[in-house]
Amino acid sequence: MTTSTTTPIEVSALHGAQQAIASYAQLLDTGRAEEVADLFTPDGVAEITGMATFAGREAIRAGYAGFTVQSPQLHLVTNTVLTSVTEDEATAVSNLAFFHRGKDGWTVELAGRYDDTLRLHEGVWKFARRVTSFFA
Repeated sequence: MTTSTTTPIEVSALHGAQQAIASYAQLLDTGRAEEVADLFTPDGVAEITGMATFAGREAIRAGYAGFTVQSPQLHLVTNTVLTSVTEDEATAVSNLAFFHRGKDGWTVELAGRYDDTLRLHEGVWKFARRVTSFFA
C-alpha cells in the first residue's frame, strides 16, 4: 500500500495477513500440515503451481496431509506487501525461500512467491486463495 496515512482496516489487514502467513509456514515446518486448512475460509483455494489445486477446507486438509516433514525444514517468508485492502478483503504478495537441512547442513531447496487473497471471516483474516509459484 502506498498511502500517506494508514487506516484502521489497513492495520487490521496487515496484522491478519502477517499472522496467517507466518502460521502457515510454522505449521508446515513443524509437521502439522493438516492444520493448514484452518487458515483458509471454508471455500478457500490453495494452488501450488504445477503441482495441485485444493478447493475447500477438506480438500486442503487432505492434500496437505500428504506433505510430511522428512527432516528439519524452514519456510522463510519475507517482503510481504499488501497490494489492496477493503473492509473485508485484502491481497498480498510475499517472497519465500524453502530451506532443508541435510547431511551437509542447510541448503536452499527452492525460492518462490505467494500471491494471497485474504478475507475477514468470523473476525479473523483467512486465506480465500493462496497461489504458490516457484522461481525457475
